[in-house]
Amino acid sequence: MSETPEKHVSKRGCLKSKRSRFLLAAVALIVIIAAVVPAVVVTSLRKKNNSMGPKAKVFVPLYVYPAPEAWSPLENVISAHPDVNFTVVINPGNGPGPNALPDANYTREIPKLTAYENVRLLGYVHTTYATRNVSSIRKDIQTYADWPTNSSNPNLAVRGIFFDETPQQYEPQTLKYLQGLTDFVKDLEGLGPNQFVSVVHNPGAVPDSRYLATADSTVVFEAAYNTFQERQGAKLFTDITDSNRTQLCAIVHSVPQEVEGKSLRSLVKEVRKVADEVYITHLSTDYYASFGNKWNEFVDLMAA
Repeated sequence: MSETPEKHVSKRGCLKSKRSRFLLAAVALIVIIAAVVPAVVVTSLRKKNNSMGPKAKVFVPLYVYPAPEAWSPLENVISAHPDVNFTVVINPGNGPGPNALPDANYTREIPKLTAYENVRLLGYVHTTYATRNVSSIRKDIQTYADWPTNSSNPNLAVRGIFFDETPQQYEPQTLKYLQGLTDFVKDLEGLGPNQFVSVVHNPGAVPDSRYLATADSTVVFEAAYNTFQERQGAKLFTDITDSNRTQLCAIVHSVPQEVEGKSLRSLVKEVRKVADEVYITHLSTDYYASFGNKWNEFVDLMAA
């Protein structure tokens, strides 16, 4: 009879031990969940709050003369951010210049840019608000297209045209003018296969929506920071007829120096919502002739 209680006690001790371990494990699990879940939620909220919205390309009006090392600030950020796409406009001489090829500095530096897969180079051509002679414009475009052949260097090339000074107000003959130029660009073999050639228009403001289809991208804003804030406040970019942000480009210059850190982050995020191609600079004079002191910060934010 004495063995029975002992066995009975032994079983209860084992049961108590198992229950204790189970309870301890449950309590530990609850403590871990209580500690981890809020952190996960906070991290998720932070990620959401820190989101920069839709991705966008860095648009660069590269009117910096390519003396040795002058384009290094651009090359440095391009190589540092291979996942960021750059649309770069070059302007050797109010267009391609008067000669078959640009000068030695351009012929040296352009191939360095085109070697990057995340860069699309465009050649500058002005239209004088659709009043310039079409033959002169076509000559400029053809000059760009002939660079690879004339230089015997396939990397000395542009992959599209940036048409500056395009009109805002609608005229039927102007629509025909712009569409004819686009067709000419797309048909030129020297600019690359049709599907890789870009046409960008720059009216500097929101144009008549009927012009938008004649370009791959349109600069709907090119002005100072204060003007951007005014137009954004008036919601001029929220409902551009027959468009979406992938067709739009925005250039904001003269940003106050105090707009940095979180303020600059907010500005970049705001402009990215408007357009798929973005350029922001704190320079208020000659803002396309050099890189401002917030250039790297701007590109870092575009990469976020």
